[in-house]
Amino acid sequence: MKPNNDCEYDFFGQIAVADTLEAYGRAAIPFLSHRFSAQSVLAIGFHRSASPEIHFSWIPDPALRTTFDHAYARLGYMLDPFYQRSWLTPDIATWLVRDIAPDRFESSQYFANYFAATEMVDDMGLIVRLSADRAVHLSLGRSSGHRRFRSKDIRSFGQIAKVLAPKLRALLIPQPPQTTPVMPSLDQRFIYLAQADGKKISQREAQVAALIVQGYSSRAISLRLGISIHTVKVHRRALYRKLTITSQSELFGLLTRSSQMSK
Repeated sequence: MKPNNDCEYDFFGQIAVADTLEAYGRAAIPFLSHRFSAQSVLAIGFHRSASPEIHFSWIPDPALRTTFDHAYARLGYMLDPFYQRSWLTPDIATWLVRDIAPDRFESSQYFANYFAATEMVDDMGLIVRLSADRAVHLSLGRSSGHRRFRSKDIRSFGQIAKVLAPKLRALLIPQPPQTTPVMPSLDQRFIYLAQADGKKISQREAQVAALIVQGYSSRAISLRLGISIHTVKVHRRALYRKLTITSQSELFGLLTRSSQMSK
Protein backbone atom coordinates (compact mmCIF):
# COMPACT_ATOMS: atom_id res chain seq x y z
CA MET A 1 0.00 0.00 0.00
CA LYS A 2 1.40 3.38 -1.01
CA PRO A 3 1.63 5.74 1.98
CA ASN A 4 -0.24 9.03 1.97
CA ASN A 5 2.07 11.75 3.28
CA ASP A 6 -0.78 13.89 4.62
CA CYS A 7 -2.16 10.91 6.57
CA GLU A 8 1.29 10.18 7.99
CA TYR A 9 1.80 13.78 9.07
CA ASP A 10 -1.60 13.80 10.77
CA PHE A 11 -0.76 10.52 12.49
CA PHE A 12 2.63 11.74 13.70
CA GLY A 13 0.93 14.84 15.07
CA GLN A 14 -1.61 12.74 17.00
CA ILE A 15 1.18 10.59 18.45
CA ALA A 16 3.18 13.66 19.45
CA VAL A 17 0.31 15.17 21.47
CA ALA A 18 -0.97 11.87 22.97
CA ASP A 19 -0.81 12.27 26.75
CA THR A 20 -2.21 8.86 27.71
CA LEU A 21 -1.88 5.30 26.42
CA GLU A 22 -5.56 5.43 25.49
CA ALA A 23 -4.96 8.44 23.24
CA TYR A 24 -1.86 6.78 21.80
CA GLY A 25 -3.87 3.64 20.99
CA ARG A 26 -6.71 5.64 19.42
CA ALA A 27 -4.17 7.12 16.99
CA ALA A 28 -2.03 4.02 16.44
CA ILE A 29 -4.68 1.36 15.84
CA PRO A 30 -6.51 2.82 12.81
CA PHE A 31 -3.35 4.14 11.16
CA LEU A 32 -1.19 1.03 11.58
CA SER A 33 -3.96 -1.45 10.74
CA HIS A 34 -4.68 0.45 7.51
CA ARG A 35 -1.08 1.29 6.59
CA PHE A 36 0.15 -2.29 6.98
CA SER A 37 -3.06 -4.23 6.25
CA ALA A 38 -2.94 -5.74 9.74
CA GLN A 39 -5.75 -7.73 11.32
CA SER A 40 -4.58 -7.07 14.89
CA VAL A 41 -2.75 -4.28 16.70
CA LEU A 42 -1.64 -4.68 20.32
CA ALA A 43 0.69 -3.03 22.80
CA ILE A 44 1.90 -5.58 25.36
CA GLY A 45 3.98 -4.68 28.41
CA PHE A 46 6.53 -7.40 29.23
CA HIS A 47 8.00 -8.01 32.69
CA ARG A 48 10.81 -10.46 33.42
CA SER A 49 9.08 -12.03 36.42
CA ALA A 50 5.41 -11.13 36.10
CA SER A 51 2.59 -11.68 33.66
CA PRO A 52 2.25 -9.19 30.79
CA GLU A 53 0.05 -6.08 30.75
CA ILE A 54 -2.14 -5.32 27.76
CA HIS A 55 -1.89 -1.57 27.28
CA PHE A 56 -4.30 -1.50 24.34
CA SER A 57 -5.54 -4.03 21.79
CA TRP A 58 -7.56 -4.31 18.61
CA ILE A 59 -8.40 -7.91 17.68
CA PRO A 60 -11.57 -8.03 15.57
CA ASP A 61 -11.33 -11.78 14.87
CA PRO A 62 -13.24 -13.69 17.61
CA ALA A 63 -11.06 -16.83 17.45
CA LEU A 64 -7.81 -14.89 17.78
CA ARG A 65 -9.26 -12.66 20.51
CA THR A 66 -10.51 -15.66 22.52
CA THR A 67 -7.20 -17.52 22.25
CA PHE A 68 -5.24 -14.41 23.15
CA ASP A 69 -7.43 -13.60 26.14
CA HIS A 70 -7.40 -17.14 27.53
CA ALA A 71 -3.93 -18.42 26.68
CA TYR A 72 -1.44 -15.63 26.12
CA ALA A 73 -1.18 -14.03 29.55
CA ARG A 74 -1.20 -17.40 31.32
CA LEU A 75 1.63 -19.06 29.40
CA GLY A 76 1.81 -18.09 25.74
CA TYR A 77 3.83 -14.93 26.29
CA MET A 78 6.77 -16.91 27.70
CA LEU A 79 7.06 -18.81 24.39
CA ASP A 80 6.54 -15.71 22.25
CA PRO A 81 9.72 -14.92 20.25
CA PHE A 82 9.11 -11.21 20.88
CA TYR A 83 9.09 -11.76 24.66
CA GLN A 84 12.35 -13.67 24.47
CA ARG A 85 13.89 -11.05 22.15
CA SER A 86 12.87 -8.20 24.48
CA TRP A 87 15.62 -9.05 26.96
CA LEU A 88 18.24 -9.00 24.19
CA THR A 89 17.16 -5.59 22.86
CA PRO A 90 19.14 -2.74 24.47
CA ASP A 91 16.98 0.11 23.11
CA ILE A 92 14.45 -0.26 20.27
CA ALA A 93 14.15 -2.71 17.38
CA THR A 94 11.62 -3.81 14.77
CA TRP A 95 11.35 -7.43 13.72
CA LEU A 96 9.40 -9.93 11.67
CA VAL A 97 8.61 -12.95 13.82
CA ARG A 98 10.28 -15.34 11.36
CA ASP A 99 13.56 -13.46 11.76
CA ILE A 100 13.76 -13.99 15.53
CA ALA A 101 11.87 -17.27 16.00
CA PRO A 102 13.64 -20.56 16.84
CA ASP A 103 14.64 -22.77 13.91
CA ARG A 104 11.80 -25.26 14.57
CA PHE A 105 9.24 -22.65 15.58
CA GLU A 106 6.66 -23.54 12.92
CA SER A 107 6.73 -27.22 13.94
CA SER A 108 6.45 -26.47 17.67
CA GLN A 109 3.37 -27.17 19.75
CA TYR A 110 3.21 -23.49 20.67
CA PHE A 111 2.90 -22.59 17.00
CA ALA A 112 0.21 -25.25 16.48
CA ASN A 113 -1.74 -24.22 19.58
CA TYR A 114 -1.49 -20.47 19.12
CA PHE A 115 -0.57 -19.30 15.61
CA ALA A 116 -2.13 -22.14 13.61
CA ALA A 117 -5.18 -22.42 15.85
CA THR A 118 -6.03 -18.75 15.33
CA GLU A 119 -5.02 -18.82 11.64
CA MET A 120 -2.41 -16.12 12.16
CA VAL A 121 0.11 -16.12 9.34
CA ASP A 122 2.56 -13.41 10.43
CA ASP A 123 3.54 -11.00 13.17
CA MET A 124 5.59 -7.82 12.88
CA GLY A 125 6.60 -5.95 16.00
CA LEU A 126 8.37 -3.06 17.62
CA ILE A 127 10.24 -3.72 20.87
CA VAL A 128 11.02 -0.80 23.17
CA ARG A 129 13.20 -1.59 26.18
CA LEU A 130 12.10 0.42 29.22
CA SER A 131 14.43 -0.90 31.94
CA ALA A 132 16.36 -4.00 32.94
CA ASP A 133 13.09 -5.76 33.76
CA ARG A 134 10.51 -4.08 31.52
CA ALA A 135 9.84 -3.79 27.79
CA VAL A 136 6.88 -3.07 25.55
CA HIS A 137 5.97 -4.83 22.31
CA LEU A 138 3.80 -3.11 19.68
CA SER A 139 2.50 -6.01 17.58
CA LEU A 140 0.91 -6.02 14.11
CA GLY A 141 -0.59 -9.34 13.03
CA ARG A 142 -1.89 -10.78 9.77
CA SER A 143 -4.40 -13.61 9.53
CA SER A 144 -5.27 -16.36 7.06
CA GLY A 145 -6.18 -15.05 3.61
CA HIS A 146 -3.51 -12.35 3.77
CA ARG A 147 0.09 -12.67 2.66
CA ARG A 148 3.00 -12.37 5.01
CA PHE A 149 4.67 -9.06 5.66
CA ARG A 150 7.40 -8.26 3.18
CA SER A 151 10.83 -6.75 3.68
CA LYS A 152 9.51 -3.38 2.50
CA ASP A 153 6.91 -3.51 5.30
CA ILE A 154 9.51 -3.95 8.02
CA ARG A 155 11.63 -1.17 6.50
CA SER A 156 8.65 1.19 6.49
CA PHE A 157 7.62 0.15 9.99
CA GLY A 158 11.18 0.76 11.16
CA GLN A 159 11.00 4.34 9.94
CA ILE A 160 7.63 4.95 11.60
CA ALA A 161 8.96 3.35 14.79
CA LYS A 162 11.37 6.26 15.20
CA VAL A 163 8.30 8.33 16.07
CA LEU A 164 6.32 5.60 17.83
CA ALA A 165 9.02 4.43 20.24
CA PRO A 166 9.97 7.67 22.07
CA LYS A 167 6.37 8.56 22.89
CA LEU A 168 5.56 5.00 23.96
CA ARG A 169 8.58 5.03 26.27
CA ALA A 170 7.63 8.46 27.66
CA LEU A 171 4.12 7.26 28.48
CA LEU A 172 5.22 4.01 30.10
CA ILE A 173 8.39 4.76 32.06
CA PRO A 174 6.62 6.95 34.69
CA GLN A 175 4.18 4.12 35.47
CA PRO A 176 4.63 2.46 38.89
CA PRO A 177 5.93 -1.13 38.98
CA GLN A 178 3.41 -3.87 38.34
CA THR A 179 2.05 -5.41 41.55
CA THR A 180 0.90 -8.80 40.21
CA PRO A 181 2.42 -11.95 41.76
CA VAL A 182 5.92 -12.90 40.64
CA MET A 183 5.83 -15.52 37.89
CA PRO A 184 8.49 -18.24 37.61
CA SER A 185 10.64 -18.32 34.50
CA LEU A 186 10.05 -21.01 31.88
CA ASP A 187 12.87 -23.26 33.10
CA GLN A 188 11.77 -22.78 36.71
CA ARG A 189 8.28 -23.91 35.75
CA PHE A 190 9.69 -27.22 34.54
CA ILE A 191 11.58 -27.70 37.80
CA TYR A 192 8.40 -27.00 39.79
CA LEU A 193 6.17 -29.29 37.72
CA ALA A 194 8.70 -32.11 38.13
CA GLN A 195 8.81 -31.53 41.89
CA ALA A 196 5.01 -31.54 42.05
CA ASP A 197 5.11 -35.04 40.59
CA GLY A 198 7.77 -36.19 43.05
CA LYS A 199 10.58 -36.02 40.48
CA LYS A 200 13.76 -34.00 40.16
CA ILE A 201 15.37 -32.54 37.05
CA SER A 202 18.58 -30.51 36.88
CA GLN A 203 18.81 -26.82 36.04
CA ARG A 204 20.42 -27.72 32.71
CA GLU A 205 17.66 -30.19 31.88
CA ALA A 206 15.11 -27.49 32.69
CA GLN A 207 16.92 -25.07 30.35
CA VAL A 208 16.83 -27.67 27.59
CA ALA A 209 13.10 -28.25 28.24
CA ALA A 210 12.40 -24.49 27.99
CA LEU A 211 14.21 -24.26 24.65
CA ILE A 212 12.51 -27.38 23.26
CA VAL A 213 9.00 -26.01 23.84
CA GLN A 214 10.00 -22.69 22.25
CA GLY A 215 10.84 -24.57 19.05
CA TYR A 216 14.63 -24.91 19.10
CA SER A 217 16.25 -27.95 17.52
CA SER A 218 18.98 -29.89 19.35
CA ARG A 219 21.61 -28.18 17.20
CA ALA A 220 20.23 -24.71 17.99
CA ILE A 221 20.06 -25.56 21.70
CA SER A 222 23.71 -26.61 21.66
CA LEU A 223 24.68 -23.25 20.17
CA ARG A 224 22.61 -21.25 22.66
CA LEU A 225 23.89 -23.13 25.71
CA GLY A 226 27.46 -23.56 24.50
CA ILE A 227 27.42 -27.34 24.79
CA SER A 228 27.79 -30.14 22.25
CA ILE A 229 24.80 -31.51 20.38
CA HIS A 230 25.60 -34.92 21.92
CA THR A 231 25.28 -33.40 25.42
CA VAL A 232 21.95 -31.81 24.45
CA LYS A 233 20.64 -35.21 23.35
CA VAL A 234 21.84 -36.77 26.62
CA HIS A 235 19.97 -34.08 28.61
CA ARG A 236 16.90 -34.51 26.43
CA ARG A 237 16.79 -38.30 26.93
CA ALA A 238 17.28 -37.88 30.69
CA LEU A 239 14.54 -35.24 30.82
CA TYR A 240 12.03 -37.40 28.95
CA ARG A 241 12.88 -40.44 31.11
CA LYS A 242 12.47 -38.54 34.37
CA LEU A 243 9.18 -36.96 33.28
CA THR A 244 7.93 -40.24 31.76
CA ILE A 245 7.28 -38.73 28.33
CA THR A 246 8.47 -39.51 24.80
CA SER A 247 7.92 -36.39 22.70
CA GLN A 248 8.03 -32.60 22.47
CA SER A 249 4.22 -32.50 22.30
CA GLU A 250 3.97 -34.34 25.64
CA LEU A 251 6.50 -31.93 27.16
CA PHE A 252 4.38 -29.00 25.97
CA GLY A 253 1.28 -30.75 27.36
CA LEU A 254 2.86 -30.99 30.82
CA LEU A 255 3.62 -27.28 30.73
CA THR A 256 0.14 -26.23 29.65
CA ARG A 257 -1.57 -28.49 32.19
CA SER A 258 0.58 -27.12 35.00
CA SER A 259 -0.29 -23.61 33.86
CA GLN A 260 -4.01 -24.36 33.88
CA MET A 261 -3.82 -25.79 37.40
CA SER A 262 -2.07 -22.65 38.67
CA LYS A 263 -4.81 -20.28 37.43
